[in-house]
Amino acid sequence: MALNLRERSEQDLKFSLEGEWALPVVLIDPDGNKLDTNQNTGEPLTGQVLYDSVKDNPQTGAPVVTNKPVVTLRRSSLSRTPEAGEKWFVQIPVDPSTTATLESFQLDKERPPEGGRSIGFIRIYLRRVKQS
Repeated sequence: MALNLRERSEQDLKFSLEGEWALPVVLIDPDGNKLDTNQNTGEPLTGQVLYDSVKDNPQTGAPVVTNKPVVTLRRSSLSRTPEAGEKWFVQIPVDPSTTATLESFQLDKERPPEGGRSIGFIRIYLRRVKQS
């Protein structure tokens, strides 16, 4: 039986999000549980990490590049996905290297996670954890 386009698209996320461009990602849910393993393969959890994002300046409407990382993960690789309003921590490399030190971030309260089940991925906007 042939796959439909959505099934094929979800399978292709293995290459586009978890392939050669992927970086390690660790999620820590509101209960303190670490999600650092791909639930399908048992391998370390990986995804696309972009260190800069574009946001519109509310006063001028012009796009502004900000140093606010965005992580995109394949939903089927996760045993639990972050929801808007939940307090999750995310650890990503400080620079684009698989061996770089992981730094902690939180979900950005101003931008909830994007991407539904029909798309197959979730995009998470991050902000730095403030040290007290």
